[in-house]
Amino acid sequence: MTHIRYPLLFLSVLALLGPACASRNYTYYLIEPEPQRNPQLDEDETLQRPFAYGSNTTMKVRWNDGDMITEIDVPMLSTGQRVVIEHSPDATGLPKLPSTNLVPPPPTAADKALEDAYKSRGLRINDTGAAVSIAKANEQMRKAIQEGNYALALEWCEMILARYPSHPRTLRAKASLLLLMGERKKAIEIYEQVENIESDPAVRKKLEELQAGEP
Repeated sequence: MTHIRYPLLFLSVLALLGPACASRNYTYYLIEPEPQRNPQLDEDETLQRPFAYGSNTTMKVRWNDGDMITEIDVPMLSTGQRVVIEHSPDATGLPKLPSTNLVPPPPTAADKALEDAYKSRGLRINDTGAAVSIAKANEQMRKAIQEGNYALALEWCEMILARYPSHPRTLRAKASLLLLMGERKKAIEIYEQVENIESDPAVRKKLEELQAGEP
C-alpha cells in the first residue's frame, strides 16, 4: 500500500477553506463579487386578492396579431365558461359580438343630485368604474330601445352599472332588456336582486309571473 503524505501547511489551508466553500454557491466562483438577488423577485405564493367567483371579477385578455388588436374582459364565473376569440375576418361559422365605440358621457352638474341620492341610500359606488352621466346614458339607452337595438341599450345600461352597481332603475332596465333578448333566467336573477334593494309593485308582480312560469 502506498501512503501519501501531505505537508502540514497544505492541510491547514484546506481546513480553513472548507467551511467557506460550503457556505458559497457555485455562482460565487463564476462572478465575483457574488450577485445579490433583488427582493422584488421573491415570489409569495399567497394570493393577495383571490378571485371572488360569482362576483364582478374579470380577467383582461389582450391579443395583437399585427393586423388587429383585441382586448376583452372575461368574467370569472363559478359555473365555468368557454370563450372563443376570433381575430381573422374569415368565416368560421361562429357567432360574433359586434364591436362598440361607446364612450361614457361625462357627468354634468345635473348628475350630482342623482349621485347624491344614490349615496344617501347607502348604495356602493365602484371607484374603479369610469365616471358616467346617468342622465345622458339613460337617454341613449331609451333611444336604442325605441330603435329596437336591445344589445346597444344593454351596453348603455352596463355602463351605468359599472359605476353604480346597485342603481335600482338601471337594474330594472337591465332585467327587462335581458327578458326581451330571451335571457329569462338571468332576468329573474336581476329582478330578484333589485327587489332586495328597492321593491316595486309592478316589478314584484312581473317577477311572480316569471317564477310561476308564465310568459
